[in-house]
Amino acid sequence: MIRQAVALMAILIVAVPAQAETIVARSGEHDGFTRLVMRLPENANWSLSQAGKSATLQIDDPAAVFDTSQVFSRIPRTRVQSLQQSGTGNPLRIQLGCNCEIKSYVQKDGYLVIDVRDGKDEKPYTSTSGVLPLGTLPGGSEYRFNLSPQQVQKARMGLDLAAAFAGRTASAGNALQTALPQQVENPEPEAQPAVVLPVAGVNLSQTEDQNLSELVLPTVDLLLDMDETARAAAVNASEQRLLQQIGRATNQGLLDLVMTEVGEGSAPMMVSPLTTQDRPMNPLDHLAVTTAVDREMGLMPQQTQNNMAPNLCINPRELAVYNWGGEESFADQIGPLRSALFKEFDHVDLDNVLSLAKTYLYFGFGAEARTMLDMLPPGDTRVDKLSAMAVLLDGGHLPITHPFAGQQACDGDAAFWAALADGALKNNANAEAIQQTLARMPVHLRVHLGPEISTLFAKSGDQHMASASLRSVNRTGVEEVPDINLAQAAIADMAGDTDTVAEELKEELAERTENAPQALIDLIALSYKERKALSPDLPELVASYELEIRDSELGSDLRLAEVMALSLTGNFTEAFVALGQLSERDGPVAYATAVEPVLTLLTERADDVTFLQYGLIFAEEASATEAVPVADIMTRRLLDLGFSQQAQSMLMKMALEPKDETRRLMMAEAALGMDLPHRALVELMGLDGPEANKLRAQALWRNGEFGRAGEYFLAEEEVDAAARGFWHSEDLEAITSDEGGQFSQVAEVTAQLDEQAQEPEDMPPLAHARALVESSVGTRNRIEALLQGVTPMETDSE
Repeated sequence: MIRQAVALMAILIVAVPAQAETIVARSGEHDGFTRLVMRLPENANWSLSQAGKSATLQIDDPAAVFDTSQVFSRIPRTRVQSLQQSGTGNPLRIQLGCNCEIKSYVQKDGYLVIDVRDGKDEKPYTSTSGVLPLGTLPGGSEYRFNLSPQQVQKARMGLDLAAAFAGRTASAGNALQTALPQQVENPEPEAQPAVVLPVAGVNLSQTEDQNLSELVLPTVDLLLDMDETARAAAVNASEQRLLQQIGRATNQGLLDLVMTEVGEGSAPMMVSPLTTQDRPMNPLDHLAVTTAVDREMGLMPQQTQNNMAPNLCINPRELAVYNWGGEESFADQIGPLRSALFKEFDHVDLDNVLSLAKTYLYFGFGAEARTMLDMLPPGDTRVDKLSAMAVLLDGGHLPITHPFAGQQACDGDAAFWAALADGALKNNANAEAIQQTLARMPVHLRVHLGPEISTLFAKSGDQHMASASLRSVNRTGVEEVPDINLAQAAIADMAGDTDTVAEELKEELAERTENAPQALIDLIALSYKERKALSPDLPELVASYELEIRDSELGSDLRLAEVMALSLTGNFTEAFVALGQLSERDGPVAYATAVEPVLTLLTERADDVTFLQYGLIFAEEASATEAVPVADIMTRRLLDLGFSQQAQSMLMKMALEPKDETRRLMMAEAALGMDLPHRALVELMGLDGPEANKLRAQALWRNGEFGRAGEYFLAEEEVDAAARGFWHSEDLEAITSDEGGQFSQVAEVTAQLDEQAQEPEDMPPLAHARALVESSVGTRNRIEALLQGVTPMETDSE
């Protein structure tokens, strides 16, 4: 018995390759073409060649084995009749059932796509015929050359006779090396009178029964130039090489031949190398060129509407997890499968391994399913998809090149698993297919995956589908649903109900579930967005979570949330300490992200001393990336506090940003604070409005242009300031009356003084002296009244 077992094991080891690379071929039938798809081994070279109705696919892998067992389950044997491989590592032979053309290309996810397309009904022109049109006869017929030996020998004798008839001699060697004309068929006697030339060894007076040995030539252009025939032969060879290159590029998917439709009974379009007749106006009209970059980017031209449909969608039967279990208990379904896992001689029953892995997936046990899948052969293509499903069921993350990549637009279950794997819904996602797959899930999987699907819909902006997903979960009747609070918070956030969002997040945080850190991060972000108060103990709670899971994916988010929480509670000293630690651990990019909320809250809520303590240092040392998000609000407060130089430094960090009116006004205000009126006027060029006019008036005043300053003050209805400017410019006539304005009264008194201060004229000496005394007394009284009308503070300020 032991010898038999050893012999059987030896046979199995010899019969089965140790490291066979199984390549599973899938198929699909479309309108106008049949598609074969197979995943290539990593970094494997391949080639595809076609000869008539057969094609050969060669994979540069000695262990490659093609699995074609499922190909004809979905396609008929019309375009593709059979696929055969003689042995491991040998090429795959594809037998076609039609005059089809094969196109192939490799997508960036490693799938080789072979399209077997229907050929055209017209007989295509091929270079193997060796015939090209080389001229046109007067009646419309064309000369044709043929390079077969029989035609060359027959034409040589005809050319010798033609040369003798014309008085010329053509050497036999030259005739043998050039292409020769064929006999023109069915010449018209009326339009094409012909001369009958005898063939060597035949009498010229023989009857018409000897026409087989006669050569009929037209009377026009009886002689052919040997240089032209040599040129025609060279054209034939070049044409054949060109067509071979075009065929190779077409098979590789780099060229698409666009066949011009012709009417019935018309001959195919052929280019004459010796004339310009029938040449196309554009020599590239029959070629559509696509580069490999275009193909990878999905920009390849599609000729039919069916080609716009999603390609390479996984069969829903391979992902139907809801069909992999029943209503029996977990033990009743798992027990028999585990018992039948091993057969005689401790051989593993691979079918039972697969069934057991699928049953584990049905119950949501991803780690156990992956353990079972590790027992399957490495080349089994089902392992990748099932392992990816197991990771998603356990809440894990997949790499970008996961098995469901690019399948959110599919109609089946692939869209559901692709959405979970990508972590976000794409623009072309099939929402209906995702929702239907969720509805078919068993209760425990619907409860487990439903909230995550609802959250994905909410983040994509589809409130209807997000609510429908939650209703599908609520119909299960399960009270304790994980992640339900986060899903409801996401839907409330879409509706703008921030109070409900805060309540849901607080409830999730109070339950201390595994989603509590994420709920805490979202709650702090919401408080910052709405500028709401935060509980004083939340910063310590964030710090404890960060200490526990600082090396996880949420570690950086928790550190950012801690900085925001300290700022929201007014602990700016601790916030800047935490900000420095965040910069050391997560780098400058994370620091630039975290510094925005800290400086924003510092500017909005801190007292002047605390603001200046950190704001002045930040204004001098911050980079442009760090300063841009908070430059506007910090500049405004620095200007209000009188720190014009630091305000200008903040604005200069935004030199690469587009200048708006607000920033230009603040730049002008900073220039005035630094006593640079000319710079302020430059910044105000082209700006209008009350604030711009006031700043422009101040700049003109600083520049000594009191009259122009008064005009701008008057335009903004500041009559007293305008009167002051006109008074300084001694333009008293421009001053308008304002009963409440001090400088209007000053201007009026000044005008009266000018009148009284005039010296009397044409008076006797004593009367003149008396008038001067009275004028002096009145002038002194009015000057005293003028000084009393202007407060010392206003006088000193000017």
